[in-house]
Amino acid sequence: MPGLLRRFLPACSATGRFPHGVDMTSSTSGRPRYGRRLAAVLSLLIGAVLAATVSLVATSSAQAVETGVWFKIESRHSGLVLGIRAASTASGAELVQWDSNGSQDQQFRFVDVGSGYYKIQVRHSGMVLDVASGSTADGAKVQQWGDSNSANQQWSIAESGGYATFVNRASGKALDVWEWSTTKGGRISQYTPTGGTNQQFRLIEAEPDIEADYVVAADGSGTHTTVQAAVNAAPSGSTILIKAGTYKGAVTVPSSKTGLTFIGGTGNAADVVIHENRCAGCSNGSGGTWGTSGSASVLLQGANFTARDLTFANTYDEAANGNSQAVAVKVQGDRMVFDNVRFLGNQDTLLTDSGSATTVSRQYYHDCYVEGDVDFIFGRGTAVFDGCEIKALNRGSSSNNGYITAASTEITNPYGLLFYQCELTSNAPNNSVYLGRPWPAGGSTTARGQVLYRETYIGAHIRTAEPWSDMSGLAWEDARLREYQNTGPGATVNANRPQMSSSEAANYEPLDYLRGNDNWNPIL
Repeated sequence: MPGLLRRFLPACSATGRFPHGVDMTSSTSGRPRYGRRLAAVLSLLIGAVLAATVSLVATSSAQAVETGVWFKIESRHSGLVLGIRAASTASGAELVQWDSNGSQDQQFRFVDVGSGYYKIQVRHSGMVLDVASGSTADGAKVQQWGDSNSANQQWSIAESGGYATFVNRASGKALDVWEWSTTKGGRISQYTPTGGTNQQFRLIEAEPDIEADYVVAADGSGTHTTVQAAVNAAPSGSTILIKAGTYKGAVTVPSSKTGLTFIGGTGNAADVVIHENRCAGCSNGSGGTWGTSGSASVLLQGANFTARDLTFANTYDEAANGNSQAVAVKVQGDRMVFDNVRFLGNQDTLLTDSGSATTVSRQYYHDCYVEGDVDFIFGRGTAVFDGCEIKALNRGSSSNNGYITAASTEITNPYGLLFYQCELTSNAPNNSVYLGRPWPAGGSTTARGQVLYRETYIGAHIRTAEPWSDMSGLAWEDARLREYQNTGPGATVNANRPQMSSSEAANYEPLDYLRGNDNWNPIL
């Protein structure tokens, strides 16, 4: 038997990177992923990542494709995926190309009919791909139609270089992106085989079904068109699936709604963006300004919240309107989990908060990406960043491009911010970004920020001689700012960079931050 052909990778991008140059693959991928609270209903364990492939086995001049599995079919030429126009379930609905959005009209499976031919079934309608009227002409329409087991509904599959070509049994013509279109809605036809990239397609195994209680879709195909409307409708414990799209509008999950889960519909965090563009000094429409906390695009107060595979952003334009605090997310609830989530902003991107100075909010960020410039991870929350990329943005200075952290951990709380096996990156000049400064929030006399960078790669943008700074009268030496076994060009050791001893570090593992009195462990 000939060997296995190349496995197809998930369609993130050719490099596996998301916008902003974010490599979402954790540098600690050898460590086990944590157990998710909703694993039983979501069926989205780590195997879904490894399963996003398909193997084709050669049999004579054609290929045998795995049956019983749903795939997205991505055009090599355009990068768009095949789907049924307007997600129609009607006979004769046309096959087109579109942005991948996770919908079932973009999912197909192969039914073996023997002799090296397959029917291609559309998931949402149950129909199969069909050359209209059995035409043998170049440019003939390809559509969905009821299964008649006729030759114009059967296709052979050939593979070259990891891409498949589909040839119709009746016409001998290849599935083809008509006139080399790169636009959404471009039709798919048949044409004489040319070997062109517009006749080559990549098979990507579709994500397993997500059993969601509510579906947010900007195009109206879900239960709601806005995230806040879904939150308002959802009782505690609900799962909200958010389809690909950009959703503008502030979102609040109140403390009365616990156990909510937001899931991005495609598995690619960049495909689902929830944002607003408020700033601290911007008018709130009621005669005042938003202030720092009020500028948050998303406010998360309900405990036991989970977010996965999506982006939270504050899109306030500093370049056009001037520098200002502009929070993307304010997190106040306890036992909060974020997996493969992007947090985008400039100053004050992510506020890791708690309900009050006397309460603790534990937050776990896994394989996440956070970007900003000034104090862009700040607050009194207890937060573990596990295998995350922390990107400091360039503010145009040669010497001071901002501060990663501004922790305001209360002195009675031993655990503030932990960066564990993370990667600190930047597009700023070398030696121009601080690791952080301690923030006495609201003039607190009892805030003594606790920050630990542990086993983390530190880029050359970090100031090597003096990486910590004072803030609002609080000297950095009076706070609890430490490093432990870091690497990279910015990870030097000197008198201004206190290092944690091995005996101390034994008490500052990720679980020490998260365990609390209830033995919470999201890191399974």
